[in-house]
Amino acid sequence: MSAKRFAAVALAVHLLLLPVLPGVAHADDPAEAGPVQQTPLGPISALDKELLVKVRLAGLWEMPMGEETKTRAASTRVKEVGAQLASDHMFLDERVVRLASQMGVTLPNEPNADQQSWMAEMRSLTGTAFDDSFANRLRAAHGSIFPAIGTVRANTRNEAIRQFAQVCNQIVLKHMTLLESTNMVTDMGLSKPVAAGVAPAAAVRGDPVRASAQLPSDGPSPLVVLLMCLAGAVVTIGILRVLRPRGDVK
Repeated sequence: MSAKRFAAVALAVHLLLLPVLPGVAHADDPAEAGPVQQTPLGPISALDKELLVKVRLAGLWEMPMGEETKTRAASTRVKEVGAQLASDHMFLDERVVRLASQMGVTLPNEPNADQQSWMAEMRSLTGTAFDDSFANRLRAAHGSIFPAIGTVRANTRNEAIRQFAQVCNQIVLKHMTLLESTNMVTDMGLSKPVAAGVAPAAAVRGDPVRASAQLPSDGPSPLVVLLMCLAGAVVTIGILRVLRPRGDVK
């Protein structure tokens, strides 16, 4: 094999290996949605079912805490927001229970451990301390589920799930805006939700360097992949130059 042909093969192998580097996820891979289950309302994926479970869980703790703003909150605005959140989640809960029943999806009947810790924290407080906990705990929870709803809305193949996700998207956005209108949302409310008693990571505002540092990484960053491509090209060019046939010396 000639030097040029060898270098060309080396470069081709290098480029072919790049798309299958360990940890590189492909957003358009249907397998990421999980196995598909057939239901009377059409096929649903694992992500579709997960949305139903998450909405049910949200209602199981946000409905009662919204109601409790009537007696625990000091701020009139927090009481108004709490009443609206309780009403909206009652509407969503009725809808998600009916939809899950039609699709054969099992839903939880009590909040998860983190949600129970938030409820216990708020029930130990009254007045402005309760207001602060309510605004931030609920804002963090809504911020966490918001992108998950968007993913299902964009990718589901089930029309009933798509319509439900559309409604959820609008309500969750509304709730985040309402909670922010209390003027009590701090870094805790803008961070990933954590169990009561666990310090949340500091929220990042307008700092692209810190923001990128906090993003979860499932594999090499685009910059690393680009550098690897450039390195492969440089190595190939070097091989070509070293092994290139030279003219006759006179």
